[in-house]
Amino acid sequence: MMSLLKSLVAKALLFVVAVTGTLVAMELVLIAAGAYSELAEQDLRASPAIWERPKSKVEVHRHPDLRIPIEIVYDRDGVRNHGSVPTRAKTGVVGVFGDSFTENRRIEDRFSFTTLLDRMAAPGTRVVNFGVDAYGIDQSYLRYRAFHDMDFRAVVYVFCENDLRNLYETGLVSLSDTGAVVFRPPRHNRFFRTLGKLRLTYLVLTAYHQARALLRDMSPDARYFSDPLYRAAEKFSVSRKDYRKRLRDGFSSAVAEDFLSDRPKPQTMELVRRFRAVLMKWREDVEARGAVFHVVILPRRLDDAMGSKLMAGLSAGAFHLAPHFLRYDDFRFDNDVHWNERGNVQAARVLADDPVLVPFLAGDTGARNTLLEETVRAIDGYYAAAKP
Repeated sequence: MMSLLKSLVAKALLFVVAVTGTLVAMELVLIAAGAYSELAEQDLRASPAIWERPKSKVEVHRHPDLRIPIEIVYDRDGVRNHGSVPTRAKTGVVGVFGDSFTENRRIEDRFSFTTLLDRMAAPGTRVVNFGVDAYGIDQSYLRYRAFHDMDFRAVVYVFCENDLRNLYETGLVSLSDTGAVVFRPPRHNRFFRTLGKLRLTYLVLTAYHQARALLRDMSPDARYFSDPLYRAAEKFSVSRKDYRKRLRDGFSSAVAEDFLSDRPKPQTMELVRRFRAVLMKWREDVEARGAVFHVVILPRRLDDAMGSKLMAGLSAGAFHLAPHFLRYDDFRFDNDVHWNERGNVQAARVLADDPVLVPFLAGDTGARNTLLEETVRAIDGYYAAAKP
């Protein structure tokens, strides 16, 4: 029995040595050939905002009510883009930042309020959707910083009631002794950083994409073979794990209620100080580049209550959607709390009259109303065709 066990162990070790030797030899051959040098020499880092959107990729989401697939197209800059011009190539940009209400992964892009506003935009102006599901003010600000060198004319931050809570969940922001905003550097998994230095990693990814392209009759673009590795590094990053630990724990779930109470806890008020500091820092950065900074508060009752109290006394100002959505249930999905296609049309209709945004939109009211009416008819036809 012992001799058999020793034999099995010896064979296993021999197998491991053989496989390791083969992999090392393949890596050396790839190094000698100069293959994947550009990819292997880059420094694989976790996202400062914990997670990002993929680049040059189409993802599929399910419509909450109709249960039909919704395609989400991300351009080479990782932005949901309904046009053929890459995000960074656009000029005269009105950038809209926020969470799932902004990104609108649950509806087709043609019905999104950002797309409708883009179609209303004045000549030389483009409205761009920079929203990312579950982003709070800290992550949205970091996303702005990643694109801050673009030609922004205005930056719009769409506030959601959970943005205060998200500051606790992400743990990205602290304040210095002088009250300055300090962002915690992202922490990443060393295993994935090591993988990013190996040519073999990109050989495997290349083979995967080539096979996937062959099966789907697509032409893979070698520039994006590293993207799945970045996505995996984000998924298993230390920062992401910390976020998941805090997500909706006892304190997180009570933040909104405590803040709106008569005597909020010191821990909650510390989050408030961070929120206001990030908001004012963001405004300062945008205005320093000659652009307009603007806040829009989502229309639900809790959004409006949280936004009103958080913005009180600040010079940033805000546009409230609540007075224009008196019955929010008429504008939301049956099976999801987000606004539906009609809610997006209403948002576009209202924001087109927002005094801060009016200068960036075309002045033809008739054309605007025609666009919105045509969109409502398209939504009616869309639902009729999708329902059995």
